[in-house]
Amino acid sequence: MTNALDTVRRFYASLADGDVPAVLALLDSGIEWTEAERFPYYGGTWRGPDAIVKGLFEPLGRDWSSFAVNAEQFVTEGDQVVSLGKYVGTNRETGRSVTAAFAHHWTVRADKIVRFVQHTDTAKILEAIGNKGDARQSAARELHHAGL
Repeated sequence: MTNALDTVRRFYASLADGDVPAVLALLDSGIEWTEAERFPYYGGTWRGPDAIVKGLFEPLGRDWSSFAVNAEQFVTEGDQVVSLGKYVGTNRETGRSVTAAFAHHWTVRADKIVRFVQHTDTAKILEAIGNKGDARQSAARELHHAGL
């Protein structure tokens, strides 16, 4: 068994490599994933890897020509990890770039991520995507309420 920080670092490394199967392998089947309210893909709390793929990963790939998650600092306490970093991306439709600070709060048990909570400057992300944020949030909420 590794420690919580190793698991979170593997998540970021796999994400940077575009290795979706490795990312999903780190997620517990009952994971609870919460994006920041007003984040374009906010849909409440998603449960399970499939909901995260449909509600977040697929839309990010569709809407951004580039989107990187750069974790720079970590604070750990037992099974809890907080990472601080920056999102850097370019929106496919508007061509606008964004750099936005984030804090991620992770809970890891038995080498699996069981909980994720995002905190970020959603206004910067919304500026990059133009006026599409409300429509994306509505679609994300519909997916969430449909159980996806």
